[in-house]
Amino acid sequence: MTKFPHVDHLLGADYQGKTRFRFSINDDYIIKCFEPDTGRLHERIEASVKVVEAGYPLGFIVAPVYIHDGWKEDYYEMFEKLEASLPAFARKDLTFEMIQHRFTKPAKRVIQENYSMIKLELDESKRKTKWGRDDIYKYVYQDEEQKDIKETIGGYIHHFFPEAKIDYFT
Repeated sequence: MTKFPHVDHLLGADYQGKTRFRFSINDDYIIKCFEPDTGRLHERIEASVKVVEAGYPLGFIVAPVYIHDGWKEDYYEMFEKLEASLPAFARKDLTFEMIQHRFTKPAKRVIQENYSMIKLELDESKRKTKWGRDDIYKYVYQDEEQKDIKETIGGYIHHFFPEAKIDYFT
């Protein structure tokens, strides 16, 4: 899984049919505000086209899905761009994973100490807790927000890529 477009050196690898390239994608707002040192959306999409044209199975991880002003429109636009760029043959074996924004208390401390100007919403009272696999609670969206994310993003996937498989939402 990558957020970077630098894939050329991997395209000739003999993966023996056992490797699925997965790109983490997000809307332009999220990439600009929270992933500043990674590839832009258009760069990730261009790299994914190279990968699929080289014969690799392709997947996308939409993560973190973050609710912000205009999020539904921004994610719709992201899927429009993706659909316009992917060759038709790439859609037959395409997978998606959706991961909502979540954080732990230790992660929140690090973010607040090192990125004090960040606009990231980390108000624990607006979230619910979920037991994480590292024996620590994480803060996730409330049930109604999770349902909205799953239905909205899942709906966009089915609209733009009806043959794609959604592996999971968490």
